Amino acid sequence: MSTSQPIQSGDGKQDRQDGLSKVISRMRTILRRTTSTKASPESAKELAPVQSESSKAPAAQPKPIDTTEPAEPTVLTNWGAIQEEKARILFAKYGLTLEPGEWKAVSDVPVQRVTKSIRMRVRRTCHRCQTTFGPDKVCVNCQHVRCKKCPRHPPAKSKDRQEQSETALQTIIGQKTQAVQPKPKEPRLTIPSRTGGQDLIRKPIRQRVRRTCHRCNTVFAPHATECASCKHIRCKICPRDPPKLHKYPDGYPGDAEPPFEPPARTWKRPRQRVRYTCHICSNIYRSGEKNCSSCGQEKGPETIRDPPKKQKPEPDPEVVRRVEERLASIKVI
Repeated sequence: MSTSQPIQSGDGKQDRQDGLSKVISRMRTILRRTTSTKASPESAKELAPVQSESSKAPAAQPKPIDTTEPAEPTVLTNWGAIQEEKARILFAKYGLTLEPGEWKAVSDVPVQRVTKSIRMRVRRTCHRCQTTFGPDKVCVNCQHVRCKKCPRHPPAKSKDRQEQSETALQTIIGQKTQAVQPKPKEPRLTIPSRTGGQDLIRKPIRQRVRRTCHRCNTVFAPHATECASCKHIRCKICPRDPPKLHKYPDGYPGDAEPPFEPPARTWKRPRQRVRYTCHICSNIYRSGEKNCSSCGQEKGPETIRDPPKKQKPEPDPEVVRRVEERLASIKVI
């Protein structure tokens, strides 16, 4: 027990020191704010003679007035609901629940949203241990003070690159504004109606799209997905006129998957099975068998073959003689 008492006293001292440090830090921030507010009138008095001297100087040229119209600000009408949702998320973060009756609803006054430019968070990494720096300039891992060698993400842009990016941005904006400009409408070509009604307006020629059933070659009715002849549901194989395969290579929108169809039968040359018969016991050899299963006779040239092998016809000696005579008469230069 004697050993535990000094530990408790030490913890109490540490808590007191932490509390005092917090109070001192708060007092410093308050004093800084008060000194800044007090220093403002004195600075105004000091700046007064400087301004009077500058007034004697020739008047500076007036700045050009910005004629560009500011963007329309967005107004939020459900500000109370947004604040209540934020409070509910904050309570849930710390494991608390916000009851409906506990929240004091804020009057839904239209609040103007502040528009700010998009900013990217800059991260610095220690070049020794590759640890990301926190809010302090000291590495948490190796206690290295942040220096110029520590890499920066994203890397800092040079002035030349900034100027190039600004000019590129201005050109892109200019191109967009040119593209957005509406094209001047061409005058309509009209013809007076023969019946005395409304004038006829000329319109560009449009080709009607037709779909044909790939089974019975029947044209589908307009806005119909089922064939009137064979009751086939329009699928990806059904041809389209005019075709548009470059835009819809995997089928047109609204088409069903094609049904399974057996492949077309291919014609093959008829083949006859070859059978071998033993010339001694007239027993038929089995497939892949070299010795007769009845008498043990080995398969050879005397074995009967059904059908027999085709023999190539021998050339006619008279034709051979004529060809040889012609070859001899030809003189090669």
